[in-house]
Amino acid sequence: MGYQLRSFLHEVAAWLLADYPPLITCYNIWDVTETKPKKKLLIISHDKIGSSMAGPGIRYHYMAEVLSRDFDVTVGFFDPTYLPEAGFSKIYSAKSIPVHEFEAYFKDFEMIISHWLSQDMLDYCNRNDIFTVIDLYVPGPVENLAASLYSGNDVKPENDFEYSRASDMYRRFFENGDLFLISNRRQLDFWIGYIFGAGQVQLATYRKRAFYERFIYAPMGIDTKASLKHDRDVIKGVIPGVDKKDKVLLWTGGIWGHFDGKILIRAMKRLENKHPHIKLVFFGTKHPNPNVSEMKESLDTRRLSQELGLTNKTVFFNDGWVKYPDRINYLLEADIAVSTHKSSIETEFAHRTRILDHLLAELPTIATVGDYFSDEVIGPKQLGVVVPPNDETALKDAILRVLEPKTYSAAKKNLKDARQDFDWLHTLKPLIDYLRQEPVKMARLQTAPPLKTRSRPMRLARKITPVPVKKAIIRTLRMR
Repeated sequence: MGYQLRSFLHEVAAWLLADYPPLITCYNIWDVTETKPKKKLLIISHDKIGSSMAGPGIRYHYMAEVLSRDFDVTVGFFDPTYLPEAGFSKIYSAKSIPVHEFEAYFKDFEMIISHWLSQDMLDYCNRNDIFTVIDLYVPGPVENLAASLYSGNDVKPENDFEYSRASDMYRRFFENGDLFLISNRRQLDFWIGYIFGAGQVQLATYRKRAFYERFIYAPMGIDTKASLKHDRDVIKGVIPGVDKKDKVLLWTGGIWGHFDGKILIRAMKRLENKHPHIKLVFFGTKHPNPNVSEMKESLDTRRLSQELGLTNKTVFFNDGWVKYPDRINYLLEADIAVSTHKSSIETEFAHRTRILDHLLAELPTIATVGDYFSDEVIGPKQLGVVVPPNDETALKDAILRVLEPKTYSAAKKNLKDARQDFDWLHTLKPLIDYLRQEPVKMARLQTAPPLKTRSRPMRLARKITPVPVKKAIIRTLRMR
């Protein structure tokens, strides 16, 4: 509203105030303050959002919900099959974005948050002064390494090539990004080491591109105001072999390669004879994203349970994936949550997001030492019991210990006290505060390649060229 119009309204209000005071009180005509339009923010999700979601989908759904209080938020998907279904409740917009014709979709936004952007997208954001937030909530190079280590497949030359390309991608992110999101201190150390190792720290330019000051802690969170209502039985008295009085251990996610489901099966074998009332239920085995196949660790865990004669007796597998809203019923029927993993480089930098559901439902947790949540949350805050890796005896003892009334009640009390610290409004507060402050883009590194504008024919060629041909061309160029 312009200055002259505001002055006119104030004059009218003053005149009314002199002759018609009741009218002023009724209509509050003095309230003619100007409201500033919300900035437009695009969040790009690289996984499905909807009634069935894994970690990435959960993250971007809640990030969009929280940021919508201050910004005009749209969630974009490069894969249209990841769009929320029609009945899914959300307060933000959602749209599909073609990877090779993204410009028309990016142009209306002042800020973009994404786990991945192509070089063309980064160049476009730099040319058009779009503030670019790179979401590094998981350390990609480490996760890719773990996926290869535990896949059971031999590493071929093309696998090495793809891994090298994927790792080098982060160099481009640090050359062009303006803000970087991480989950914990260990990840900060990892990425700072990457930046120094990639030769991206220069005395002459660091003041203009001070990386360290552009890292923000923005880990996954929980909605502490969510209704924890048990509206139907899903485990006890429903799954054949699980009685109402049984004690249920719940594995609250998929059995990915870096986890250790087999050690838990062996611990259950040790409990079988003396404690047959203790039952283990696996939340899901098939990723909600249909592009992700069941992993080797999941198959091996199933096989071992079958060989030891535990399947459908004291160990139960949910074939598929629990719907996101329905997971509350499972959490509320469980007595203990459990998360066991291998000792590896993946563990060192991991931020086990499935643990957050344990906090949400105030569910005592048994977890392997080594990752952030085990070492800095569950153990120190006494929210359960942590155990060494690959130790079935210690795991069996931990299960029995947590079920002791004194230990159990103490863990429940500690969980009630701790859960508020992990609310989404708390975990995303540093990001919200930063984006509210009219953030300024960072200067690009002098060593970064010049900004490019690719022609439409070039973009079309990149779109229709088969991936194997693209890889062959890149390998040929690198050998020259």
